[in-house]
Amino acid sequence: MKDEKTLEPLHEATLWYYTIKDPEVTEQAIVDWLSWLQASEENTQAFEKVEQLMQLTTQAKEIDWPDDNELLDDDYDGDISVQQWRLNQRGWRKWYRIFLDFKLPAKKNLLPSFALSVMAFALFVLLSAHMPNLGESDIAVSVHETASGQHERIELDDGSVITLGAQSLISVAYSEEQRKVLLERGEAYFDVAKDPNRPFVVGSGSRTVTAVGTEFNIMRQSERVVVTVAEGKVLVEPKSKPSSVPRIIKAFKKKYGNTNTFLLAEQQLTYNDDTISEVEPANSKTVTSWREGSLQYLTEKLKFVVEDINRYSEHPIRIGDEQVGNQAYSGTVYTDRIENWLDSISQAFPIKVLSHNNGDIVLVTDTTRIKNSSVN
Repeated sequence: MKDEKTLEPLHEATLWYYTIKDPEVTEQAIVDWLSWLQASEENTQAFEKVEQLMQLTTQAKEIDWPDDNELLDDDYDGDISVQQWRLNQRGWRKWYRIFLDFKLPAKKNLLPSFALSVMAFALFVLLSAHMPNLGESDIAVSVHETASGQHERIELDDGSVITLGAQSLISVAYSEEQRKVLLERGEAYFDVAKDPNRPFVVGSGSRTVTAVGTEFNIMRQSERVVVTVAEGKVLVEPKSKPSSVPRIIKAFKKKYGNTNTFLLAEQQLTYNDDTISEVEPANSKTVTSWREGSLQYLTEKLKFVVEDINRYSEHPIRIGDEQVGNQAYSGTVYTDRIENWLDSISQAFPIKVLSHNNGDIVLVTDTTRIKNSSVN
């Protein structure tokens, strides 16, 4: 890649594409590629365009970006040489091998941004290039999944306890140096044992939640993740830290902004792949009432309420139109009496509850009631 600066971005991006796809790509080439990629927005766009063209016009496969599980350990920060970083890893090489052998269900949308992908890909190549040298490890890895309406209490070796909600999926990785959890879907309540030397880190969606010793709740839905603190303090920050490769900081901040946020007891925030809310006051007892068999809401959109209820419902409930989904709902849903809630919702709102032969239940706007109310 000599005289790169004299090349047009698309030409240069093409050369980088073939360099990265080479099975014998060197570690230094990966670092150089990342630096070039984030030197300008033009470089990033050119590389994305080349990759798209390659997929359309040749037999070339898309670069195999790692999924969330392979990102659970992303510790290379660029402050030391690649060689020295590799010597310091030890146990985490074993962790990576475990996830090569066992993968959770694949997701269509692997990562929230291209910047996150390139940072992760560097780690992927560095680890996989040295798989033959993997040694023994004392890392404990476990995966937990619950069925509809089922809760699970998970007691960890350090005294921490995770209460896993219905239709939820998490993976847990413990070692002498770190405690990491990935919440892939659903909801979980974390009662974390204090250990200043081993922060407790939960990855969910595009961010991580870090605590030393505290109690907090995380709910991951299709459009958002909601974090509520019951006791202590947590740090919410982007999943892949901008410091991983210095020049990636610009692209990362352009996407997310500098959005590290501390949450205290009785506070809550919501985020998705692109945005994060302001910190808001919350009633943690209301948020965590699901552990006792009731779901409590305060001015929550029905589309989120229904998505939550579906983890406990025998029959799927669907939102039939946008107007229904945006209705603000306040109230309590008992998970063993969902049919009663459906009856009440049709009385309290201009909503029809339609039952289909396949068992699905659809909530649609009752236009007749809206017209009558407007006339009166």
